Amino acid sequence: MQPKLSVIIASYNHQDYIAETLRSLEEQTFGDFEIIMVDDGSSDKTVDAAKNALSRAQIHTQENQGVVAARNRGIDMAKGKYICFVDSDDMVLPERFAKQVALLDGDAELGLVYADALIIDSKGEQIGKFSDVYPVVPGDVAQMLAMHYCFTPMITVMVRAEVLRKTGPFEKPGPISDYMKWIEVAHISKVHYDPAPLGCWRRHQTSTSKQANKVKSYAKTRAALKRILRKYPSLESEIGKKIVKRYSRSYFLTAFWLAADGNVRRARKYYCKAVKLYPFSCENWGGLILTCLPAGNLVARLHNYARAKKLPW
Repeated sequence: MQPKLSVIIASYNHQDYIAETLRSLEEQTFGDFEIIMVDDGSSDKTVDAAKNALSRAQIHTQENQGVVAARNRGIDMAKGKYICFVDSDDMVLPERFAKQVALLDGDAELGLVYADALIIDSKGEQIGKFSDVYPVVPGDVAQMLAMHYCFTPMITVMVRAEVLRKTGPFEKPGPISDYMKWIEVAHISKVHYDPAPLGCWRRHQTSTSKQANKVKSYAKTRAALKRILRKYPSLESEIGKKIVKRYSRSYFLTAFWLAADGNVRRARKYYCKAVKLYPFSCENWGGLILTCLPAGNLVARLHNYARAKKLPW
């Protein structure tokens, strides 16, 4: 029988978490789903831990090709009417599938549903909420995602399979592939948001987002956004020149992280880029002026203070 839902897990070196991830899936109040786990060449015992878990997961392995390849392989094998993606160190809350499947069943025009998420540490203790750091920006979802940041946590996103496949496969780079995909899906279909948390996003020292090179990451995000807008001229037209603020913000954040890491001189160059693109931002000018001060250590400490306030985890 064809399952209503396909759950795709792209796993990599999460031997300490995969059993808990699978257990959270098996504890769902909704049971009509399959689990497709694609292990992307883990060098630890992730696959063994998954095989030893009491789970319906179909476990597939491949040489390390990256999360994009693993997720796309999972999509190719998925049989469900709906699809969701669960990282191998995250968890879902018991009512998630029941609530989201009901929403998609109830409105054929809905292409994507998502909810808030809890942020947990390596021990599973709650340390925050996704919306505290990335609040949903009201308005057209595709436009707001493109113009601001990713406020759709992947651990709570469920998509209609036919809509997802219509947009094509995930594209590199891996860390933002889901962000770009949700812009596409939101542009061609309706979206629904549930403010109640339905998943747990785990933060630990080996998290992909913690390991990312910020300069390269923001550069790749700008390039990916430009690619998406070229792909959807109507979306590009709707956003218009307002996208300049988004690119300026990207340069600002690049500079901010560089300064927080003590690379004040390089940070100044990116603050300059931010100001040139959007000179009407007090934040852009504030960052530029701050990095011009002859007190690099103080500048770095101030940036780290602001970072700790914004991202305490």
